[in-house]
Amino acid sequence: MLGPKEAAARTVLIVLAAVAAGSAGTLLADSPFATEVVEYVEGTGVGFDWISGDPFNDPNTALGRPTVDTTGDDWFIPLDEPVPVVPVYPAFRAFEIVTIGYDGRLTLKFDHRVENDPRNPYGLDFIIFGNASVPPGEGQSWTNDNPNDVTIGSADVAREPGLVSVSQDGGETWYIYGEGPYADDFAPTLGRVYDPENPDESLGEWNEWWGHPTDPTLPLDPALTADSFVGKTVAEVAVLYDGSAGGTAFDIGIFGLDWIQYVRIDNTGDGTPEIDAVVDVSPVRVSSAPPVRLEPIDVAPIVP
Repeated sequence: MLGPKEAAARTVLIVLAAVAAGSAGTLLADSPFATEVVEYVEGTGVGFDWISGDPFNDPNTALGRPTVDTTGDDWFIPLDEPVPVVPVYPAFRAFEIVTIGYDGRLTLKFDHRVENDPRNPYGLDFIIFGNASVPPGEGQSWTNDNPNDVTIGSADVAREPGLVSVSQDGGETWYIYGEGPYADDFAPTLGRVYDPENPDESLGEWNEWWGHPTDPTLPLDPALTADSFVGKTVAEVAVLYDGSAGGTAFDIGIFGLDWIQYVRIDNTGDGTPEIDAVVDVSPVRVSSAPPVRLEPIDVAPIVP
């Protein structure tokens, strides 16, 4: 598991990369996130954000990093309160995710080659983030309060699987993950690390538990399954993520490919998948050079 120094430093590097990348639709070179919508066929059955009334049909929401903090639901949590995304409370707003309706598809492009790098953790090369979730325990609900007080009730993941394909040129040749993994599937997104010793004060005085953003370029340990979460508290599950933001990770090496640059997600007819982000996995860097000392910034304290 990553220690607090390593996790904080890795997160700072990712945040700096995201800042350099800019915002959705205008991302600069070498972003770890998909930067271009090549095609979006909305399909049918796309719903509406019940708060704003906006449809979930803006494909640009799939560019950039996955959601860190969403909003209150205006039922249990005030609408204007920032809510860190957790496995029982996923991104759910129309400005955060896009829906792929029946007979629909979404094709995204990276601004660089996503490599089958042997240094990639667990041999996984890219990650798709949706809004899958797991249910809280019986009689429980998420109120943005103490994550030690809410448990995971079952391994029944709320998911709407999308069929994933990859390509080097975006043309006629695509390689299909016909037997999975699927988009908008396990694992649910985790927006922030559980760190009650260093809570992020920018969220408000109520926050006593959530620290800096998780790392969306770090895959979740594939040994973890939905069964691994059952009976554990949200805080305990967040610790299991070990700094990862979760999502569903894919290996392009199964196709004998060294790299890809395009990712396509098709509706399989089993629900309407939601997509938040598609991310290139960061390789583990091994070097004999002395570590680079980073200047502290607000998003993550670095312990000297």
